Amino acid sequence: MFRFRWFYGWLIVGTAFVTLCVNTGIVFYSFGVFLSALTAHFGWTRAQASFGFSLVTLCGALYSPFIGRAVDRVGPRPVQLAGGVLMTLGFVLLRGVDSLRGFYFIMGLLVSLGSTGLGNLPSNAAVARWFVRGRGRALGISTAGLSMGGVIFVPLTQWLIDGYGWRNAFLVLGLLVALIALPPVAVFMRRAPEDMGLRPDGDAPPRPGVPIDFDAELERSWTPAQAMQHRNFWLIAGAFSLTVLGISATLLHQVAFLRDRGLTPAYASWVLGATAGVGVLGKLGFGFLLERYGHRRIIMWCFGLQALGVLCLMLPTHMLTLAIYVGLYGFAMGGNATLQATIIGECFGRLHYGSIAGRMTPVIVLAQAVGIPMAGAIRDATGSYVPAFLVIVLGSVLAVACIARLDSHARPPR
Repeated sequence: MFRFRWFYGWLIVGTAFVTLCVNTGIVFYSFGVFLSALTAHFGWTRAQASFGFSLVTLCGALYSPFIGRAVDRVGPRPVQLAGGVLMTLGFVLLRGVDSLRGFYFIMGLLVSLGSTGLGNLPSNAAVARWFVRGRGRALGISTAGLSMGGVIFVPLTQWLIDGYGWRNAFLVLGLLVALIALPPVAVFMRRAPEDMGLRPDGDAPPRPGVPIDFDAELERSWTPAQAMQHRNFWLIAGAFSLTVLGISATLLHQVAFLRDRGLTPAYASWVLGATAGVGVLGKLGFGFLLERYGHRRIIMWCFGLQALGVLCLMLPTHMLTLAIYVGLYGFAMGGNATLQATIIGECFGRLHYGSIAGRMTPVIVLAQAVGIPMAGAIRDATGSYVPAFLVIVLGSVLAVACIARLDSHARPPR
């Protein structure tokens, strides 16, 4: 059983929490608030506007393998610093956007490349390198930043748009990236404990003059090529593609869906913020559960709760049904990112974590890129989000079936 004790790895966890909070809060959660403002100002359809966010994920699929390789070779710090600068520049330029083409260009190039460099891949790779036994707890804490981003930036974005307009809101959010995310990365982020003469989980370092023994890690660490040839890689990629598709479409369109049902913009934004807030508990909760139960069982429960939560959202909108939705879906959705990050390390080891995650990311984000405009297009065609939500529920059920087929005893060929 992993026991908490202080060592430098917890600064890595804290830094990852901040970068994930800023990156996801500003790029993902705030866009659900910008969606209504952009469609109202320019007259774009919801599918057209949401495709701008899809470009962030679609282009991120192209960037991820290179980002993952760079993280393994030079470490997360230079990659995240470059990503933060590009992301800041992208949001500053969004302030002056005046056409759909320009919006797509900025989102697909600067925001996407910056977000990929700053966000999940380098942060999760760093934490996975610093922890082995305590990986579930450490990633649960760090990925809680994903949901905390929604708690902070959804109401903040709505307040900025209401008070200063959407253009100035883009500018302020871009500056916040540079002011909040970049300093802790520059000061605290390090590649691996071995670079500082330390061991994962804060274990005692070897005696002076005795090299660190990598035999144990080599015994269970897969190369990217080996991982891609095993069914576990594709089962994990398929399962999380389906659930990430559903999470992205649900959360990005949640404000618009609730406004269609008569809620005010402010109230709908607070419901989204509350969903993200419960997601913080989900990440922490699932992180602790992983230390007591097997990965496969916990992941299957998580996906099942996601499906049940979406079904609650489709019920007639009432304070009680929304509270049940926020509790169920927020908790399960929050655990999704933690479980995705830990299952890669659990199945394939930590030595090539960045490269393996970088090769899996395109599969997952391509599904995300499809799901967001798909939900908008279904709503435009039918006048309702309910058919899109039914597709999302079915995807969660299929994801459970994928995880049920994982081989938990697989070892890399030698």
